[in-house]
Amino acid sequence: MSTDHFVVSQRDSAWQFSFKGDVTAPFTSRSAAIEAAIAAAGKVEGAEVAVVLRDGDRRSETIWRSNQTDLTESEAEQLAADIERDSDA
Repeated sequence: MSTDHFVVSQRDSAWQFSFKGDVTAPFTSRSAAIEAAIAAAGKVEGAEVAVVLRDGDRRSETIWRSNQTDLTESEAEQLAADIERDSDA
């Protein structure tokens, strides 16, 4: 089975996510874009879905997969904060 990807990235100092060519933006922070992408990905039915964070150097990191247990809103916020903190380190 193939995996569809929600890709979170920064463009022109605003954060966004894309899925199958559709871009959802702008978000004022990376964590807000990540939370929104995870929420949208969680609503996709019948497909394996992943949320991928792409940095300015085009490196990618998978941060969520549909076969994971669904995150609560507070867990999604914590994950986004942890990713934000780790990137600042």
